[in-house]
Amino acid sequence: MPAADPPDHHLDTLRAEVRAFLREQIDAGVFTPGVDTWLTRWNPDFTKALAARGWLGMTIPAEYGGQGRTFMERFVVTEELLAVGAPVAAQWVADRQAAPSLLAYGTEEQKQRFLPGIATGEISWAIGMSEPESGSDLASVRTKAVRVDGGWRITGTKLWTSGAHRADAFFALARSAPLDQAQRHAGLSQFIVLLDSPGVQIRPILSMSGDHHFNEVILDEVFVPDELVLGRIGEGWKQVTSELGFERSGPERFMSTFSILAAMAEEIREGRQPADARIGALVARTFGLHHMSRAVSEALGRGDDAELGASVVKVLGTLRGGTSEILRGVIARGLGMR
Repeated sequence: MPAADPPDHHLDTLRAEVRAFLREQIDAGVFTPGVDTWLTRWNPDFTKALAARGWLGMTIPAEYGGQGRTFMERFVVTEELLAVGAPVAAQWVADRQAAPSLLAYGTEEQKQRFLPGIATGEISWAIGMSEPESGSDLASVRTKAVRVDGGWRITGTKLWTSGAHRADAFFALARSAPLDQAQRHAGLSQFIVLLDSPGVQIRPILSMSGDHHFNEVILDEVFVPDELVLGRIGEGWKQVTSELGFERSGPERFMSTFSILAAMAEEIREGRQPADARIGALVARTFGLHHMSRAVSEALGRGDDAELGASVVKVLGTLRGGTSEILRGVIARGLGMR
């Protein structure tokens, strides 16, 4: 049963503790605030420092090395990390969506194997969904899983895989049964692929600035033993939809450039820049998105279906993690419009 959310004064105390820690880190030169740092700034030492304070693996139960705290407590810590542009890429995917997926669908052996390392910042994760020709239509994935003695052989290509060149593993969404056009979501399964496995090739995709955080991951008959199948064969669509609820619901999209917005607002407040209605509109939008994202976090903490709310947060926040058109489709279905 999910833990009850703590009272607001407890959350305020936690927020103040995190802010004080981050100010110390900035003053000590541990990191310089930036933008999109949940995607681009990889700092394992900082991640382990968060873990040492109990701010990593917060919603992982204590029996798996986590803190056993609530989604709202994790939400508070997450917002503060994003607000200053802390270097959190090393833990981001593992803590945000891999851990909840393992808790929901993993075997006891998988939980014991991976969750303690996620909680200590020693295991990093990537996302194995998007493909070169499937776009946001995940039902059209072409990566194939073929049954062999003792496991599966995975062959295909995953694209725009953030941090794969540094991550330890990802969940690969693959077609484990032939495509049935009448039931395109059937026949999909998820597999835990260790990224140092034979047959895994990781190619960098450089941004226009020359930065490297995206990758193309080629899987050439990569063997995945039966014990690393996530959930049940053929139920990958249900599982990946659940995973996307965690991926889409967080505040990282609209908080990615918060440090810039805060600096601009401070310039206006101090009278160093003239008032600008556009800045006011952005502040109001961010405030609204904060409350929407918080509501989704509360729903996830209760174990409720948060797909609709998560997609609303995502489409209003940014286009990352699924195109605007696809997310609008999710919203329309949730409202009974399709």
